[in-house]
Amino acid sequence: MIGLLILAGAVGLVAATAALWAQGRAMIHQRIFAGLISLAVTVILFSLIAWAAVAVMTTAPLLLTWGFAGALALMFALRLYRELRTLPEAD
Repeated sequence: MIGLLILAGAVGLVAATAALWAQGRAMIHQRIFAGLISLAVTVILFSLIAWAAVAVMTTAPLLLTWGFAGALALMFALRLYRELRTLPEAD
């Protein structure tokens, strides 16, 4: 279980690196950049929340804990994507 969360964090790190590399070379559109960054931040945040949930899993039911962590991650991803998508384009 912990290995899966570490893998999710690594996926987020790779997505963030790819987004920053491509944006630095002006290779991608602002929407794609916003999507990659929101994916990276959300996956990393979700893995941290899920790791904390696994640590306290003995006090809360498993389905409730994962449902709460997933709902938070989805809401955060949508909000971050909307905020990043509306940034002005760089000349």
